[in-house]
Amino acid sequence: MSYIRVIPRDLFNEANLLKCLGRLWIETERFQSEFAACPAVRIEHDGAAFDIEQGENGQLWVTNVRLYLHEQLCELWRPVNSREPWPLYLRSENGLEDIEVFDETGKLSAELLAIIQR
Repeated sequence: MSYIRVIPRDLFNEANLLKCLGRLWIETERFQSEFAACPAVRIEHDGAAFDIEQGENGQLWVTNVRLYLHEQLCELWRPVNSREPWPLYLRSENGLEDIEVFDETGKLSAELLAIIQR
């Protein structure tokens, strides 16, 4: 933990982050194949308690949950105090922009699907 939590703000922020990560697992399950030599999506967790960190700009992420797209490690984060239902972002491959992971209904965004299905 890299910050002092304040209730109720951080309960809502962290709960929403975990909700988004759970949804990401469900939405990408069809792209995760333990039988493929190189699955399009791989999500790893070390089995320990979720280690949630907060950056200087107010972004939250879980340090011990990792997303790989085509074997490239990606950064997932959520802005603090977002009122959106699915505010999860993925740092783009070039690191210059962030991609919305979900659309407003909680389905994978078209931009992320394009990366997964390439």
